[in-house]
Amino acid sequence: MTAFCTNLTGAALAITIALPAAHAQDGGAPKLDQLVRRLATSARVLVIGAHPDDEDTKTIAWLARGRQVETAYLSLTRGDGGQNFIGNELGEPLGAIRTEELLAARRIDGGRQYFTRAFDFGFSKNAEETAKHWPRDSVLGDVVTVIRAFRPQVIYSIWSGTRADGHGHHEFAGLVAREAFDAAIDTVRFPVRRYGEPWMPLKFYVRGAGITIPVNEYDPVAGRTYNEIALESRSQHRSQGLGDVAVRTGRGGFALFGGSLVRAVTRVNESVDPAAEKSIFDGIDTTFKRLLLSAPARVQDNLEGVSIKADSAHALLNLREPWRVAPILARMTSSIQQVRSQFVRCAVRVMPQFISRAGVGAPPRCTAGELDLDAALETLERRATQALLAAAELRVDAVVSREMLAFGDSLPAVITITNHGRAAITIADVRVTGGARSGFEAMTLQPGATIDVPQRIIGLPDLRPWWIGGRDEAMFAAKQSPLDGMARVSAVSSDLVPSVAVSEEMRRMTDVRLTLELGGVSAVVSAGPVHFLSADPLLGIQHRPFGGVPSVTLEFDRNLEWIPAGRPMDRMLRVTVKSFANGPRTFTLRVVAPAGITVDSVPPSITIEAFEQQEIFLRLRGVLKPGRHEFGIVGSDPTTGLFAEGFSAIIYPHIRPIYRYRTSGLYLNAVEIEVPQRLTVAYVQGVGDDNAVFLRQLGVPVTVITPAELPQWDLSRFSTVVVGTRAFEANRALVASAPRLMDFAKNGGTLVIQYGQNPASTPQVFPFPLTWSQPAERVTVEAAPVTVLDPKSKVLTFPNRLGDDDWKGWVQERALYMPSTVDPRYQSPLEMHDPGEKENRGAILMTPIGKGVYVYTTLSLFRQLPGAVPGAARLFVNLLSAGVPQASRPTP
Repeated sequence: MTAFCTNLTGAALAITIALPAAHAQDGGAPKLDQLVRRLATSARVLVIGAHPDDEDTKTIAWLARGRQVETAYLSLTRGDGGQNFIGNELGEPLGAIRTEELLAARRIDGGRQYFTRAFDFGFSKNAEETAKHWPRDSVLGDVVTVIRAFRPQVIYSIWSGTRADGHGHHEFAGLVAREAFDAAIDTVRFPVRRYGEPWMPLKFYVRGAGITIPVNEYDPVAGRTYNEIALESRSQHRSQGLGDVAVRTGRGGFALFGGSLVRAVTRVNESVDPAAEKSIFDGIDTTFKRLLLSAPARVQDNLEGVSIKADSAHALLNLREPWRVAPILARMTSSIQQVRSQFVRCAVRVMPQFISRAGVGAPPRCTAGELDLDAALETLERRATQALLAAAELRVDAVVSREMLAFGDSLPAVITITNHGRAAITIADVRVTGGARSGFEAMTLQPGATIDVPQRIIGLPDLRPWWIGGRDEAMFAAKQSPLDGMARVSAVSSDLVPSVAVSEEMRRMTDVRLTLELGGVSAVVSAGPVHFLSADPLLGIQHRPFGGVPSVTLEFDRNLEWIPAGRPMDRMLRVTVKSFANGPRTFTLRVVAPAGITVDSVPPSITIEAFEQQEIFLRLRGVLKPGRHEFGIVGSDPTTGLFAEGFSAIIYPHIRPIYRYRTSGLYLNAVEIEVPQRLTVAYVQGVGDDNAVFLRQLGVPVTVITPAELPQWDLSRFSTVVVGTRAFEANRALVASAPRLMDFAKNGGTLVIQYGQNPASTPQVFPFPLTWSQPAERVTVEAAPVTVLDPKSKVLTFPNRLGDDDWKGWVQERALYMPSTVDPRYQSPLEMHDPGEKENRGAILMTPIGKGVYVYTTLSLFRQLPGAVPGAARLFVNLLSAGVPQASRPTP
């Protein structure tokens, strides 16, 4: 203990480091081992793909954890346009889920995470089609901004930029990645004041036969190979059905990406054949020597000291006695701080209008060497400070009593600090961002001692996904964020940067900062965010993020209600009113309703107690004309103003909670539709399938049956059984019920099967053969022409006669995973295909089977009903009625 205190000498230091938003001190010895090993590395690699699941987790894990390279993955999109294997969220909410899944993956494989503003609009067949949705210069500008902010020496593009990539987004991403490699140094096309200081990446790689990545190397401290770490990382993509990837692929790994890269462009070793390279860093100096050569003379002595101390810390680290390396880490941190105090921070430039608003000029330009040094120092400072906190064995937990704090209120927090180390540590100051400054008195924390420091939190932004809002078609709005990633209620300063320049894991609502004194050395360290500690009976202790919230929220159960047009309506809608305020609130309510609708049961005012939840039921009566009508409710009081939004929590066990905000309104979507009286439906829901609810709203009697319950039901009670999208893939037990479903149809029922992603693996669900090409055919153009092959077909005429208008307004796509060859015993009433492609009659396939009817459809009905497409609703009812006698009268 004495040696520890004696050796902690040197100049005072003041370090402020932003840690990722996860619980900052998880990891123990393996984490400390990684942090110390990373101190000797200054290499940076940026991996670029189009979607969350494009990532190469093998290479990321090996680089970040095996070679301690600062490795980041840039996904052009958040995967908003995909399908959801674990729930009903689609579009922007699904993008939020996949963002969190990527962050969970990065916490495992050690990488960082960036995104552009591109919105995933769905499957695209080539880059030209993709470019019609994504403005190329806008996406390219975002990629350039990320490159200039992260400053990689090496860029690795997952995709080649050719048709071989198999998806228009992939091809587009490959083309943009290659163009950005050159454009990152072009300050005419991409000015410094908007996109940041120019940066010249040195090498560009793609997948191919070349350098083999030894992902099966074993890390004895982690107790796993990097391939096994990558498998765990990959398995976080559960919304894409990859939760069992390690089991399905075995210990040998998954057959996707990783294993071999080939050089496409280099600026450093042109004379070396790509096939002769041994490492992606051939020709690049990744040591401190590079930094010393480019550093100003005034900082070279301290910088050389950083290098020496990094080597010493690595050599002396004993994970059983981590305190022995703490003095070296303290001196190293001091040296880094001294270098940074003598060196101008080369930040990404803020937007010109924000520079003007803040009243500051553009910072001075940095040289290429200074940019490199600045990026390396930022990484080293973050790693050294985290390593120091871990080696000193100081644990900090910042906890609040509830998850959300109403705007304008305050809440006490308790900062618990425990010294698990072998030396006394003085806590000179404790501060929480968003907290009121308190008169903290320095105290010395002896080994084994714990202190609780009270703080009061005020003024936090809410927890909604920061990027949502203001989307223009397929691009999210350009926004600015503080450089340090800290969310603030208001931020007008020279630290504002384009939001895409801030890596996603750095974003957080709060930060606990301690000023520590150890043997004459003073350090300000970040100990992570304040969190709400909850206990779940199934999941155990949960660390949830803590943030702000409106004092009162109003929320409908859904944002869409289907209404049969031209008929008397009598419907109850529930509004949930929640208070998050410390005291009672009284406010008035006002309803906004379309013509033809009267609303009963609206109280003129409501009083809600602190933290109370109430439900209001609104009775809507009247008749609506066809069309989409706005309906909503607004609260107001003279103190707070208007209450016009609410939120729901999206909770899955593998990711942090997501808070989905929306206005306190909905659409009443009125459609002219007929429903046969004898239609009764059993619905086995599929993946991302919420259509049962919408069918009920249209007057269809629907009973939802789970795959496990299906064998117990008497299906003869129903006229129709529907199996939702990808249900056979999501529930393998359902495949065993396929013979029973076929028997239901043979006995006179109507069986409607919606598409699967891998239908060839379940041939027993088809009465006659079908085959699929690889990749399967799709109609991705939502306005693609539809040709009626059999105008007398029952599914096109009963109970709703379909016309051209019913194919208008479809969203994202028409059909997917369509069969390429069809047995002639199927009837095909429709033909549709994308422009320039061959005909496909696989959108709707029908055939008599015994006494009943079998229907298979590849139409994306799971998107169209939530998208309020009238024609899709009318068609769906027709499909359900394929075996219902036409003499059956419509429901009044």
